[in-house]
Amino acid sequence: MRLKEALLRDWRRESFDEIDSYLLRAVGGRRPETVPAPLDAVYDRAERRRVAHLLHGDQDFDRFEGLEAARRFAAVTAAHQLAAWQEITAAFDAAGIAVAGNKGPFLGALLDRPAGRMPVTTDLDLLVAEEQVAAAVAVLESLGYIRGLNIQDHAFVRMSSRSVRELEQEQGSFGQLAPMCRLLKLPELDDMQPGIERWLPDRKIVWTSAGIRSVLSVDLHFDLGHRSASGVAYPIPAAELLRDAVTVRHRGAELRTLDADTMTWLLCYRAYLDTAVFGERRFKPFADAAELIRARGRAGAAWDTATDRYPHIAGPVARTLRFLTDECGADLAGQAGLSKHALVPAPVPDADAAPAPRSAHIVVCHGWGSRERSAPWVAELRSQLAAADVTVEESAPFQDVTDPLTVGAAVAELRERAHAVRTRSPGTAVGFVGVSLGSTVALAAALADPSPDFLVAVSPVVDPVAESTGDDGGWSFLGSAVSPAFAEDLTACSPGRRLDRVGCPVLVLHGGQDNERRTHDAHLLAAGAAARDGRSARQEFPAGNHTLDNAPVGAAAAVSTWLDRLGLVALRSGNRS
Repeated sequence: MRLKEALLRDWRRESFDEIDSYLLRAVGGRRPETVPAPLDAVYDRAERRRVAHLLHGDQDFDRFEGLEAARRFAAVTAAHQLAAWQEITAAFDAAGIAVAGNKGPFLGALLDRPAGRMPVTTDLDLLVAEEQVAAAVAVLESLGYIRGLNIQDHAFVRMSSRSVRELEQEQGSFGQLAPMCRLLKLPELDDMQPGIERWLPDRKIVWTSAGIRSVLSVDLHFDLGHRSASGVAYPIPAAELLRDAVTVRHRGAELRTLDADTMTWLLCYRAYLDTAVFGERRFKPFADAAELIRARGRAGAAWDTATDRYPHIAGPVARTLRFLTDECGADLAGQAGLSKHALVPAPVPDADAAPAPRSAHIVVCHGWGSRERSAPWVAELRSQLAAADVTVEESAPFQDVTDPLTVGAAVAELRERAHAVRTRSPGTAVGFVGVSLGSTVALAAALADPSPDFLVAVSPVVDPVAESTGDDGGWSFLGSAVSPAFAEDLTACSPGRRLDRVGCPVLVLHGGQDNERRTHDAHLLAAGAAARDGRSARQEFPAGNHTLDNAPVGAAAAVSTWLDRLGLVALRSGNRS
């Protein structure tokens, strides 16, 4: 829902109209036969959305002056890009720096695009390992590239109002060095200055007495993950992607790039982030992903491997695929094996038809030895729900393992917090989130009346056990000495076989790397909850650990999306994930 709202409905940007709708169908490969506006208006919008190349092959546009200008410009710049790539890769090889390309001409090589049907771009996106960034910058500088974003008096200037470091710290630029730029000489286009000036007004072109010059920009990416609004990083290191780089021969040049599967899931992941998280209305990433899937398919095993390695891509990739099929009309169903992780949640009803969400209050109960504000996924959840009228508070009753609060006392505290919220704000939906031993507390609290409105169990502990240390009457829990009173209370409060009395919908999250006992508890709780309430759900994160601290984006997104589906919160495009 967040993706759809951000691209189609966000009132803060220009309105979405019939021309955009036409272009979205073109993104899906099913452009309507009827052009909804004059050709120049449609072309102008397509150029601004960077998808004018999708108009190729249409009899209405094939002789259109603007498209012809773009076609010629694309062919010339593509040739210069290939030449620049050969120069760069030779210098990098000589310096012992591994490099591969992403998107742009590299995607064009995977798709075997004709030169005149390439998207108009003068950017080269290159992947290098983080530890080799400084050396890569030095090589580019030796080739005439200078760090900066603008040209003044036909010479490059360094950034002034925004430093390189500031740019790197922006969410959308995480893991990316500010562009390294130089001028391309394009004498082949000197006779086209009026056409280019009219039809490509936003391109980085410099007019000089010597003819046309264009800015060639090289972006160095050392990490293709992202950083959340709360500052948590979810990396996809370029060094790892480089290990699986392939070489593609295209138009007489050898391009080192990502394989088709990797390029596809990366495009889907970035398309979601650019739109739903970073707030940009961009059609081109969706167009690239759809075209690549139609041409090369999508291999389920490769996508599973990627999602196991980077759990945080699962939600964005699934939502991009859903958007391509539902909103763009793309026929992706016939492509090769759908990933097991590409399962998407049930569609959310349109906002106009959905009931107004209630305000909500979440109490997170942490597990053994955990402190408040120690879990990255809780910070991410708080960030995602910040604009949805949801309060997230935390409790850490077992922080001090030498003198922990008893489970019974923690249950009483949790219920007191819920009662206080309901007294203070009648009508507010109150839910418990329990993590590990905290799920024991949350489940026990949910067994009493009144029940919470919802419950989330992360790596649930259904039957915690304290072990006797011998005849001296000592007890141990998870390696820590505990009092006999704590051990007795732990057993008495365990939800165990009373799970059928939990009366609210339950979401169970667990990691695939957790131990067998916790996995069994997760399946047991989820199966019982689903049998009682069709709104209950379970999600496994294959690479996730016990507390899902290594899958925070996916865990937080799973909770916020589930609450959205329950109608308890309304996710808005302004929320970041």
